[in-house]
Amino acid sequence: MPDELSDPDRRPVRLFVGHAESPVWFPDPRGFEEMHLDDELTDALRAWDAEWYSSRRPDDFEWIGATPEIEHLRRGVDLAYRISRALGSEFVVEVDPAVDRSGHDAYTVPEKLRIRSDGPPLQPEAAAQFTEWADLEHAERERFQRAVSEREPGETWSAYAPLSGTTFRPGSPKKRGR
Repeated sequence: MPDELSDPDRRPVRLFVGHAESPVWFPDPRGFEEMHLDDELTDALRAWDAEWYSSRRPDDFEWIGATPEIEHLRRGVDLAYRISRALGSEFVVEVDPAVDRSGHDAYTVPEKLRIRSDGPPLQPEAAAQFTEWADLEHAERERFQRAVSEREPGETWSAYAPLSGTTFRPGSPKKRGR
């Protein structure tokens, strides 16, 4: 039986910066307003996302020093804890440390941190929204699994990328240079 932090029915809320409008992904990027988190937590998430950019050198995006890097991680863990309490025990919140793991001899940085509340949601409206998204994701996963099991013998699937004109087929070798 999987432990409560790796249970596949508990879809992780991912918290990481630098890739979308907000640092919250479930399972895709989520806008600040659509999550229904309270203003205080939303403002803290916005600040954490913005500080990531201001704590890096503009020419190569390396951290300007160890202190901002560690502080960013500390605030990210705090935000993950706050989100987990907002959403309740049905959700696991993963935070990507965004720390260069090779550059620190004094401590070990895990690949990702997982936090789960042990209580009910403190922000029921946000929890309801995330539950709706989780239900939609679960239904899509079941639909896909049914489609896989109902495939006719010899039937293949493919994906077409119209901009490149490339067709991708599962199991076919990747071609370099395209």
